[in-house]
Amino acid sequence: MEYLTAMSACEAAAAIRAKEISSLELVDACLRRIEDREPSINAWTFLDADRARAAARACDDAPASGPLHGVPVGIKDVIDTVDMPTSYGSVIHAGHRPPRDAACVTLIQRAGGIVLGKTVTTEFAMYRPSKTANPHHIAHTPGGSSSGSAAAVADRHVPIALGTQTSGSLIRPAAYCGVIGYKPSFGTFAIEGLKTLAASLDTLGMVSRSLDDVLLMFGVLTGTQATAMAKPGCDAKKLKLGLWQPPFASAPAPDADGLHLATLRLAGAGIELAPVSMPASFSSLNDVHASLMAYEVARNHLYEYEPSRRTSMSPLTTAVIEQGWKVSFDSYVGYREATRNARIAFEQVMLDFDAILVPAAPGEAPGIASTGDPIFNRMWSLLGVPALTLPVAKGPTGLPLGVQLIGRYDHDLHLLDVARAVEPLIGG
Repeated sequence: MEYLTAMSACEAAAAIRAKEISSLELVDACLRRIEDREPSINAWTFLDADRARAAARACDDAPASGPLHGVPVGIKDVIDTVDMPTSYGSVIHAGHRPPRDAACVTLIQRAGGIVLGKTVTTEFAMYRPSKTANPHHIAHTPGGSSSGSAAAVADRHVPIALGTQTSGSLIRPAAYCGVIGYKPSFGTFAIEGLKTLAASLDTLGMVSRSLDDVLLMFGVLTGTQATAMAKPGCDAKKLKLGLWQPPFASAPAPDADGLHLATLRLAGAGIELAPVSMPASFSSLNDVHASLMAYEVARNHLYEYEPSRRTSMSPLTTAVIEQGWKVSFDSYVGYREATRNARIAFEQVMLDFDAILVPAAPGEAPGIASTGDPIFNRMWSLLGVPALTLPVAKGPTGLPLGVQLIGRYDHDLHLLDVARAVEPLIGG
């Protein structure tokens, strides 16, 4: 029954509607896959197999209720669920039961989706590595903080899973695990019911194995018919694509550089990328992001930082909080102004391009003691623009490499259309 767990969400939903498979068959296949693989991968922090099977039976006994009817979905454990514990990756909140579902969970269930369980996150969606391993090699990290969501989708536990990004928590894990990660324009999806990390940066997104699934979930989370909004049949050769190698980090070796390999493959298909000229001030945007985020993290974690509880947090988390308390209010206001100016400047840059290609991560996934470096993700989270990573190839040690596509703010559907055009050309 491996073909069931290899299905995309779109394929599964269509097969369930056509009565070619049942929701129960699909859920059972996913649960068996998890039972077999979870001891090595550790992608889940909570599963309720009986509840999932009961929901699947209910779907099979009822008419199709929406575009996700009968399809299992993973939910990152910083997203509130009323009937499953939500611990935010912390022992401080172990066993916590929120009073209601997050808005995104409600929308998924209204669309007929089945919440299979809660996927592992790093502590408060920050830097402490989780228990989750990279499915391609368990000695390596799946990235963070959407560790469990990326690993679960890559290892075929579930076709699609929700995650969040404040720095690089969707794009980097997707690149490391060889799946698609999508961070929409800031504010596109409702974040009511998410544990706040940094309110001016926190963004709900997803990981999947199919761009069609991203579009499907886009429609679910916006309450729209996104497939009717997207332009079909985009011609890659008619697109204006840009290339930018950030100056604040050296590129990996060519055979471990997803951007380099993607560029070569596009060139082989007759598509040249134009170099992108960024304002000189952009070289400091990672530092702006780090300070702005730390300021907000400190003020959003007063409860956890109380003396009686802070010893239950990791040194990596407390270090961010303590850094944030050193950022003055005047400095914070200055960072906000710098962010506004950078967003205006980037909008002007993007007038010349349909999308630009940039690194997704610094090469292959490092060892499991780290979640990797968000150096290639921070500034796009700060700018609030849509970002998407596509798998490109395997690196020298057999771990996945990805490339990141960046679009204009609020032009998410066009970015998805661009991604669908270039995906067949760059995928290995």
